[in-house]
Amino acid sequence: MAVRNGFGGRVAHALKVLLVVFFAVLSLYPFVWVLLSSLKDNTDIYANPFGIPRVFHPANYADAWQKANVGAGFGNSMVICVLALAVLVVLTAMGSYVLTRVRPNRWLSGYFALGLMIPLHALLIPTLILYKDLQLTDKVAGMVLIYAAVNIPISMFIVSGFMQGIPAELDEAATIDGCGRAGTFFRVILPVATPGVATVATLSFLNIWNDLLFGLVLISTPAKRTLAVCISVLKGSYATQYGLLCAGLAVSILPVILMYLLFQKQIVQGMTAGAVKG
Repeated sequence: MAVRNGFGGRVAHALKVLLVVFFAVLSLYPFVWVLLSSLKDNTDIYANPFGIPRVFHPANYADAWQKANVGAGFGNSMVICVLALAVLVVLTAMGSYVLTRVRPNRWLSGYFALGLMIPLHALLIPTLILYKDLQLTDKVAGMVLIYAAVNIPISMFIVSGFMQGIPAELDEAATIDGCGRAGTFFRVILPVATPGVATVATLSFLNIWNDLLFGLVLISTPAKRTLAVCISVLKGSYATQYGLLCAGLAVSILPVILMYLLFQKQIVQGMTAGAVKG
């Protein structure tokens, strides 16, 4: 009986490993395909779409970076992402602290939650009209404000849920030690809520970095285009250099991978916070 159980356990373990490997290959192959295609020319892509390049063309990256303005778009997107995340993290962390630990308000929390129900496309025309009146079109400040605003609802939802799980005894201990509201927030609550904030920063970075709609609508000057817009321009109306297009995609994927690698532990902690009680 023990032998059967041992054999059955090994078979089950082997099946689990095979399943994990299958899903890993399924998830990684698109990235590998983009990387391989970025080193091919159009002829090689058409003739050998899924194989290793017959002749490597690393010049695709240089052409995409310089001639197709991917380098300028990369810099523009990075500046916008950093500034938007800074505004978003500050507003979200402070707002979540007030709503969960200082003055809990179900109506105001529900108001922020309503933002999750608004489709992003529904904001394009009103935002464009408002930005024209405020003279914020074609400006970095305008992009930063809209990206911070559209990511506030989901960010408030995540960070507020995380802060609600922090014991109230920490606030009491900080008050006894002489900390005010600001001291309690910056010295006690914010460090403990770091996983939740890291989760929000990573998810928002991904949303901002990959966004194409607002970049197309709000930016008109070619030199101010974001990376997503620069990559979309690489697809021509009649002919497309797919090697250059894949090189631009590979460049855009790299920061996202680095973001996840740097904050993987915090993201897992933030996403699983409150899943287990006891």
